Amino acid sequence: MFATRKSDHVLETAYSCVRWFLVPTSTLLFFKYYYHTTLDLILYFTLFIFAIAYMTGTEIALHRSPVDSMFYRYMTRIGVVMDYLTFLAVVSLTGGTHSPLYPIAYLVLLHASLYWSLIGAMVATCMVIIGYIGIVLTIDGGFTLGEMPRHLFNFAFLIMIGVIGGIIVSRERKHFVEKDIFENLAKKDYLTGLYNHRSFQEHIRETMVKQQRFALVMGDIDYFKKVNDQYGHQVGDAVLRSIGTLLDSMISSAYGRVFRYGGEEFAIILYTQDQHIASDLLRQFMDKLRELEFGTEQEKFHITMSLGATIRDKEQWTTELVATADSLLYAAKEQGRDRIVWG
Repeated sequence: MFATRKSDHVLETAYSCVRWFLVPTSTLLFFKYYYHTTLDLILYFTLFIFAIAYMTGTEIALHRSPVDSMFYRYMTRIGVVMDYLTFLAVVSLTGGTHSPLYPIAYLVLLHASLYWSLIGAMVATCMVIIGYIGIVLTIDGGFTLGEMPRHLFNFAFLIMIGVIGGIIVSRERKHFVEKDIFENLAKKDYLTGLYNHRSFQEHIRETMVKQQRFALVMGDIDYFKKVNDQYGHQVGDAVLRSIGTLLDSMISSAYGRVFRYGGEEFAIILYTQDQHIASDLLRQFMDKLRELEFGTEQEKFHITMSLGATIRDKEQWTTELVATADSLLYAAKEQGRDRIVWG
């Protein structure tokens, strides 16, 4: 879903830019051609203040809030309703259905299709047509025979934009979802949900190119072969999944990255060069791991892990660094397991 969210974010940013363009444009049009009474002025400035307040909130959501936050979702999705209400108000104040800003209706339809695909586009089309009819009856003075061809063509174009826009957006979203799924299959381990060995090699190279200092931790489940032999591979898989879930919950992307290196071995990259900070985090993980119970109803057991950890200096590259962490991991096993050995 990351690719889809990224695409939605780009489109929302584009919509925000369009809104900021339309505010001064509609203001100039209003004062140049459509400002006649004090009531018009009051209505327009009410709309203007309301629009600025909403667009400011949207800017904060787009550039200050995570894309998966409630505030972000609320501010962006309510934008469809806000754009619709703005369309009705602005068109009513700038000449009715003859307004040069009437094409805002098409943006409303495409915006609705962004989140609700074809169904959303069709619902938005119906709402825009209802609003259009209301503007004709209240602002234009009603339907006249001479104006009917224009109105019918406008209705036809609204329906076509709604249908075509909805289909195009639906296809694009399907494409992004499928692309996201394939990328996850290529980069993530199917059992634990962690990034896989290939992702580890790519990520550690990228981190090194950035000249970052970091801690590399190699971890191995103690006596995992006995678990598979005694309890079966299904229980062994449950152990791997639980460890993957625990590691993922404890080490966020801001502090590091966790990988299933292969088999029962895991790799952890921590974005710190402070051994004490890294050790505290790893000990917390090991303490929580010891609390987990596995096995059958008749027989339970606990799992521990051995860890080898090292701080990367600027002279080391991937092969040397992994070899160092691996040797420290073996040292941890030789010293009795269930421990961290730094080097």
